[in-house]
Parts: sequence; C-alpha cells; structure tokens
Amino acid sequence: MRGILVNLSEQELHGAERLGADTDAVCQKLMGYKPRDAGSNKLQSEVDGARAEYAVAKLYALDAPTLNILGDGGKDLWFGGLSIDVKFTKTEDLIFDSVDAFKADVAVLVKNHGDDPHRLMVIGCVSRGEFAAKCEAKERKYGTKMCMKASDLSPPESLWRFAVERAIA
Repeated sequence: MRGILVNLSEQELHGAERLGADTDAVCQKLMGYKPRDAGSNKLQSEVDGARAEYAVAKLYALDAPTLNILGDGGKDLWFGGLSIDVKFTKTEDLIFDSVDAFKADVAVLVKNHGDDPHRLMVIGCVSRGEFAAKCEAKERKYGTKMCMKASDLSPPESLWRFAVERAIA
C-alpha cells in the first residue's frame, strides 16, 4: 500500500502518550464517557489517535496537537486555513459515523507500520465533498458507518495541494 512512513521521536511519542492519557481521563472522569464494551481499551484508542495526529503534524510541519477539554469539533489540526480530521485505522477503511460527522475540510488516514509505536504510515487523504460522493454504508461492530477504502484516497502529498489551493483561492 502506498503512503508515507513517519517515525516519531521519543519526545513526540511521549507527547502522544500523554495526550492520549489526558484525553481518556477527561472523557471518562470529567465527562462520564464509558467504553462501548467492557473489552475495549479506550486508553489505547486515544493514544493511537494522538500518535496519528502527531505523525500528520510532523509530516506536514504543523503545530503539534493539543488537549481540547470540550472536544475538537472534528478538526484535529490546521494547515493554514485548511482543517484536518486525522483518523487512525486498524482496517483498510476511512470510517465516519455519518457523512455529517465529517466536519473538517480534509480527512487524513493513518495506521501503524509494524509493531514499533514510533512508526506510522500516513495512507492518504480526502476532501469532505469527495468522501460524501464516494463513501459507502457498511455494517460494522457498532452499527452502520460510512466508509471509504484506503486505496480510493488521494496520496498524502495531495494535502499540500489542497492547502495551497485553499490559500490562493
């Protein structure tokens, strides 16, 4: 599969682990969120998401992600005036609960690359409009979700073009 490999430094990995743990604590302790099932590891999900955000920030030389006490509104990072929703996957799909849940201008899909937590693959990206046009409803573990195959995403370097086009439009 195509993509761009990103290696997080020890400092970046530590930052992602702290951000994931803080997000988990805020969600569960302050806001009362519970894991969807007893066997799920919400903390690891939050850490994986934070690692993905750090990888995208590093790849595109963006500000590192931060903790958002009341949520991020579906916009994890900013590339100039372009909002980005970073999605971590263990599958080969970009998944949203619904088309309306895609709030950012662009989504970027990231997955692990092997067993080393420092190494992540930025798989590709897609605009909100293109996702809406190409996604398909699929039954998943937690109900029907809107999905797009990773192989149908634009290559990661397309994000630079999206950002430049937005800046000069």
